[in-house]
Amino acid sequence: MRRTLVLALTALALLGVVTPDVYAQMPAAAPGAPAPTFKITGFIDELMTYSRNVSVVDADLHRIDTMWYGRTRGRFDIIGEYGKAKAVLGLELDFVYGQTGSGNSNISTTQGGAVTAPTGGVFANFGTDGSLSLNTDVRGIIEIKWLYTEFEVPLIPVPTVARLGAQPFGSAANYKLATYANGDFAGVNLVSTITPNVKAVASYVSVEENLVGRQCGFATSTCFGVPRFQLRGDDWAVILAPEITPVKGLDIKPMYSYFTASGTTSGNARQGRGGISATTWFQNSAGLAAPNDDGSWRKGINEDRHTVGVDARYRMGPFSLDPTVLYQFGSVSLVAPTLGSGNFPVQFLDAGVVPGRKYNPSIDAWLADVRAGYQLGPLLLEAMGMYSTGQSARNTTLGKIHYFQPLDTDTSYLADWGGQLTALGVDYLNALIESGGPIAYPGTAIGWDKYGRYQFGARATYALTPAFSLYGGVNYHRTDKSIQKNATPGANGLIPVFIGSQASKDTSSYLGTELFGGITWRFAPGIAWDNAGGYMFMGSGMDALTNPATGPRDARDSYIVTTRIRVSF
Repeated sequence: MRRTLVLALTALALLGVVTPDVYAQMPAAAPGAPAPTFKITGFIDELMTYSRNVSVVDADLHRIDTMWYGRTRGRFDIIGEYGKAKAVLGLELDFVYGQTGSGNSNISTTQGGAVTAPTGGVFANFGTDGSLSLNTDVRGIIEIKWLYTEFEVPLIPVPTVARLGAQPFGSAANYKLATYANGDFAGVNLVSTITPNVKAVASYVSVEENLVGRQCGFATSTCFGVPRFQLRGDDWAVILAPEITPVKGLDIKPMYSYFTASGTTSGNARQGRGGISATTWFQNSAGLAAPNDDGSWRKGINEDRHTVGVDARYRMGPFSLDPTVLYQFGSVSLVAPTLGSGNFPVQFLDAGVVPGRKYNPSIDAWLADVRAGYQLGPLLLEAMGMYSTGQSARNTTLGKIHYFQPLDTDTSYLADWGGQLTALGVDYLNALIESGGPIAYPGTAIGWDKYGRYQFGARATYALTPAFSLYGGVNYHRTDKSIQKNATPGANGLIPVFIGSQASKDTSSYLGTELFGGITWRFAPGIAWDNAGGYMFMGSGMDALTNPATGPRDARDSYIVTTRIRVSF
């Protein structure tokens, strides 16, 4: 309790609001200047979910699992403003009702702070910080989401606002949620208002920082005291995405982004697909003769990824249209692990992949996402279609990469569409295989493993009153290229069968049909009660997302029901 109080008082002190003495140390405001202001905004969610075969824990769509649990999430943004200058600290806490493991969290509770996690770790539900046991004394779990400053830049002929620090992407890349960059990042965002109808928007995203570099070579186990296994590449991205309003009702946002990575990089920007690990294929891989080299940085393993395209939104009376088209090109270097390392899938030998060899595939990928709506009084009718390129099962991806790779979706692609299973729903930490496993979660990777994605959907929303609305819809799912139903699921996507088996020809593109619906009731100021559910009729392509060790390769249907109270302030 004392630590929490000290943290809170420190935050207030940094914003200059603890005592009047703090103001005495600040320069006096010029006559007529605005006084400093301070506020806290945010929300608290309380929810309960029942789900069947969502497989967040076991990642196996054949073995039936059920879960019924409660959870709370608090999000608090502490905002200090002085004229046009702003400082923001965003905090978040996520807990399950009741103790879920041998302790409340993986944070050490010994005097002196966290050194190592408790022996064996403590199980916490996916996406949460821990759990609330009896008496609810949970230590040390506060997520720092935002910590940024925002101000108007002087000496620039057009009004320009700079945001520095840990901040949200917002519309830095696209209008539409999570088609390329979403969530949070550390870096710089600049917005220059050239005319009322034209804004220049530029962002620098720091992904990984190498600090001292690799000046010591590998003659020693550390470099200036940094263990060589902790050395990272200088990975970063830039995003240029101006906002243009040529006529009333039409907004256009062209975008160019460059992302570069050396060695391994963030799992948000690169996921393992098709059996190729996003880590072990991008670093030194030990064989039996050199076991201590595994996991360290390797020179010359670089990725240069360019993404260009346009996002737009059009509004004319009751009609809306939101198209997005993005194209990726560039190059990647990676090295097949040595055969004795345990990181080389032996199936790749059948495809002619040579352990220890360096490969340099080029990138050539597309994403298109179009949504439209029409308002008929209290009834809103909407439709969507999306497509991302993919490649066939027996294509190793070591020649060309045809699957689209976002910079960061924060698991949120299509979370604004309404599905409760294949995208984040009302319970945003319990979606179909959201924790990964046999494939990267499609809300993160956009495509289904390396196979690309088609999705078509329709939904209707009816507002009985301004405070009470109902919605329902359907999504049809398939892949661009067929999935082998008997592929081997692993931690880095589905490992194909390349030759010599009927299994390599037993394929399917159909993933399933998803129904969803919900009710939102804002029964008091600042309070919303959401109830939603979804049901997924599994297609034969989902058979690949089953564990052959647990039974037949036949995916079972899934469903989820959630109720949530959100209090916003």
